[in-house]
Amino acid sequence: MQYPLSRDEHTAVSRYVADIKKQLKYVSDLLSARYGDNTRIADLAGKTLLSSTLLEQEMMLLETPAPEPIEIRVKRAAAGI
Repeated sequence: MQYPLSRDEHTAVSRYVADIKKQLKYVSDLLSARYGDNTRIADLAGKTLLSSTLLEQEMMLLETPAPEPIEIRVKRAAAGI
């Protein structure tokens, strides 16, 4: 069973993810500058930043209402609604 986030929860989580992404960007840049772009730690930091970016994008997709199934649109059109 799904328990979607309330609008307030969604807003809060989206804000948290955006803040985490900003912090991870700073960390990624710092580690790349200090240890070099081609090091394992810089690579892991970049992957972590990418994961937070993907999570942020998924949160944005959840904001977009799902399109109404075609069957319902056809029925509504036939009923003149």
